[in-house]
Amino acid sequence: MQGPPGHPATILLVEDDPVEVRLLQEVFKVIPGRTQLHVVHTGNEALAFLRREAPYQRAPRPALILLTLKLPGLSGHELLAELKREPDLRPIPALVFTNSSSPQDIRQSYQLGADGYLLKPFDLSGLVEMIRLVSAYWLQAVTLPPSPPPHRS
Repeated sequence: MQGPPGHPATILLVEDDPVEVRLLQEVFKVIPGRTQLHVVHTGNEALAFLRREAPYQRAPRPALILLTLKLPGLSGHELLAELKREPDLRPIPALVFTNSSSPQDIRQSYQLGADGYLLKPFDLSGLVEMIRLVSAYWLQAVTLPPSPPPHRS
């Protein structure tokens, strides 16, 4: 699901490793499709972004969330639980994007409502291909529910 016509689809990346962030920023530049990548480094920052709390009052609603499990403070699993508890956030697809192949992490992620569990490829070409496939499916092929109207105070 792209954003409104003429607008790029917004992706929220929740990743605390600066090397991973930089690599994914470069990968998103080379894959087809118009995307706008926003990055936060903790689960708490992700919730503030998604809830449009300070300093993210003007944050766009993402079409897709990519999150790692091991985050400082609120873990990826705790973030998933929060996302799926909130009716306004529940419809946003949340994909776990991690190095952990632990059956317990995989099971827990899906039990908490993850829409997918992706193991990070170890090579650049594998990473580019995975992000291309994720973008093609989640941002082009799938029809997601419309964003709720903004809250008025």
